[in-house]
Amino acid sequence: MADRSSSFEAVVLRVRESPAGDRIVSLLCDEDGVLDAFAFGGPKSKLRSLAAPWHAGRAWVYRDSARGLTKLTDFDAQYDFAAIRESLSTIGAASLAGELIMATSALGGDGADARALFMDLLAALCSSPNGDPGLTAARDDAARAARSDRALTQFCLRAVSLMGVMPDPAECGSCAGQIFPDTVHSYSRRAGAFLCRRCAGEEHVSGALVAIPPGALAWLAATLSQPFGTAMRSGLSDGALSAIKACALDLAGKAAHGRLKTLDSGLV
Repeated sequence: MADRSSSFEAVVLRVRESPAGDRIVSLLCDEDGVLDAFAFGGPKSKLRSLAAPWHAGRAWVYRDSARGLTKLTDFDAQYDFAAIRESLSTIGAASLAGELIMATSALGGDGADARALFMDLLAALCSSPNGDPGLTAARDDAARAARSDRALTQFCLRAVSLMGVMPDPAECGSCAGQIFPDTVHSYSRRAGAFLCRRCAGEEHVSGALVAIPPGALAWLAATLSQPFGTAMRSGLSDGALSAIKACALDLAGKAAHGRLKTLDSGLV
């Protein structure tokens, strides 16, 4: 491949230092999916501040085929999603989503779909959890954490759906019988599937089951067919959201073959 320069829309997933001390920026873009590029410059360089985690905009990249080098030469950060850095819950959600994208090669390889979904998540995490200016800091933090949980749950479920590994909520993963959305049923961490009441009763592995309240899977099916922003406004009780979030995180971990360090960090 000849040396070439190119520019494209991208979002920064991660920035890390190589063993040699070089700065490596992981970009999510439509054509290449996840692309690692070196970003040279000192601690006070303009590029270093622009190409920061979760910044989105236009990237300029130079590829040197002879040296096997991909270099980020410029980045126009059109969105910085600065509000994400104001809360541990939003930091955790954005970190886990980026880690899942990298662990699964852009959610199975479609960079455009992965970038669109990640941008939806970042926008949702930056939206105000409540328009009431009189909220106390504690209540505002709680509202932001609840919104982060909802956004991360939607992201993970949509991500595993894109990868084709989302279990059918209407079918028991054990007996293949129909599961009605208005009944109490379960998700099996062992099987990575939803179970009817009878099959759940036969599950004897401690901690393997997540009880799903009535109506929660109906909410899941309805919201996954909606735009991300619309789904964020769909009501769900705290208990039901907690159960669906547990399923979503387990499915994400399985899709990444357990390679998600953020799941063990306590941030989510």
